[in-house]
Amino acid sequence: MAERERLTNKERRAQARDERKRREAELARKRKRNTLRNGLITAAIVGVVGAVVLQAFLGGPTVIDDAILVNSDTAEEARQAAGCEVLVDREPLPDRTHFEANAAPAADTIYTDVRPTHSGPHTVQTHPIVAAGAGSQLDERSTTHNLEHGSIIAWYDPDQLEGGVADEMGTWSETLNANGFRNDRGGVAIFVSPYTDPGISSGKAIAFRAWGVAMDCDTWDEDVAHAFVIDHYGTHGIAPERPLGPYPEGVLEYEDVEVDDNVEAPIDEQLMEGQPGGDDVQTDEDATESAEEGELDTGGAEQPEGEGGDAEGEDAQE
Repeated sequence: MAERERLTNKERRAQARDERKRREAELARKRKRNTLRNGLITAAIVGVVGAVVLQAFLGGPTVIDDAILVNSDTAEEARQAAGCEVLVDREPLPDRTHFEANAAPAADTIYTDVRPTHSGPHTVQTHPIVAAGAGSQLDERSTTHNLEHGSIIAWYDPDQLEGGVADEMGTWSETLNANGFRNDRGGVAIFVSPYTDPGISSGKAIAFRAWGVAMDCDTWDEDVAHAFVIDHYGTHGIAPERPLGPYPEGVLEYEDVEVDDNVEAPIDEQLMEGQPGGDDVQTDEDATESAEEGELDTGGAEQPEGEGGDAEGEDAQE
C-alpha cells in the first residue's frame, strides 16, 4: 500500500495503460487461437461431408469395418419371397474343354441347357474383372472360366428390373470386391452383368451362378445374394480351381451357421501347379493384349463375325 502511495498520478496512468495493452494483446492472441481452431474443425467437417458426398456421387465402394452378418433363416425366407428356384445344385457339366478365344465356338452351340451356363467348355482366358457391374452383356464363354476359378456371377434381365436395381447390384458387387472378394491375378471376383441374348432360360429376372450351381429368382434381394456368395464363392464352393479364390475372413458370413472351406470336392491339381496364377490365368496385361488383337469381346471390343457371344444389351448402369 505504501508503494502504491509513492506512485505519482502520471505513473499510475502509465501502469494502467500498460496493463490494458497487456490484456488486449492476450485477448487478441486468444481470439486468434480460437479462430484457427474453429477453422480447422470446420475444415475437417467439410472434408468428411465432402468425402461422403463425393463417394455417394461417384458410387465408390464402401470399405466395411465389421463383417456383414446374414441370418440363415432370414436368407431362406428371402429366397422364398424372391421366388428363387435352384435349377442345378453342385452338379457341374462334365466337359471342361478349354479353347483359344480366337477359335471359340458360338455360345449357343456349347451351352444348350441352362442359360446362362453354370459350367462347361470355355476359353483359355478368364474374363477381365469389371467394376460396379457391366453395362453390356459379358461373354459367357470367358466368364465360365472365372466360375471355374471360384467366381460368382449375378446375371439379370434389364427388362424385368425396376429403375435403380441394376445399380444396386453393381454397388453390391463392387463393395464385396473392394473388401476381399477380388483376386485380379486369378480372375476371381463377384460379377454383375445384364443377360439378354438368348435371355435367362427360366424366364426369371435374376440368375445367380457359381461353378456347378444355378439359382434363378423373380426379384433381386441382397440377403439372397449374400447367402449365395457365402455358400459358393471360391474355397466355399466346388470349383476345380477354387484355391485361386480363398474365402476372405471377417467380411461376409452367417451369424448363426459356420461355413468352412470345401475339402471334399476335387481340385484340379495339374492345372493348379505353380499357382497362384497358372498359365491359363489371364492378367490385366494379357486381357489388354487380347482385346487389342480382337481375340475376344470383353464388354466393348468387337467380336469376329459369327461367334455370337456378347449381346449389346441395355446399359442399365448409366
